[in-house]
Amino acid sequence: MVNRIQIISITEDFHKMNVRLKYSFWNQNPNKSIWGGSITSALDPFFPIMMKQLLLKRGIVTDFYSKAVNVKFIKMIKSNVIFHFYISEEEVTSAEKFLDQNGKYDGWHSINGIDNKGNICVN
Repeated sequence: MVNRIQIISITEDFHKMNVRLKYSFWNQNPNKSIWGGSITSALDPFFPIMMKQLLLKRGIVTDFYSKAVNVKFIKMIKSNVIFHFYISEEEVTSAEKFLDQNGKYDGWHSINGIDNKGNICVN
């Protein structure tokens, strides 16, 4: 709530999710840009949530969480920022096979944060 993270949309099949990190007084650093921790918080939970739901639709019950987040801050963000999360059907199939063979899945997903002007500010 304080970080101003909002799910804008999610497809019924859980393959796509759009998340907005709202620029506000509550997540500004002394340079008037969004704190890196707020940005990281906007990235952390959504791929695991999506993958869990996608595998539940296939009858696979398991727990998912983020083990690591690698964030590259490209430029200061002084507006809302949008993240378009996407997991392909091929990635889900690969995760399912990996779980069957190894009992766990370590996947890596990339995403860009886009400001109000259409600039990529973080990935």
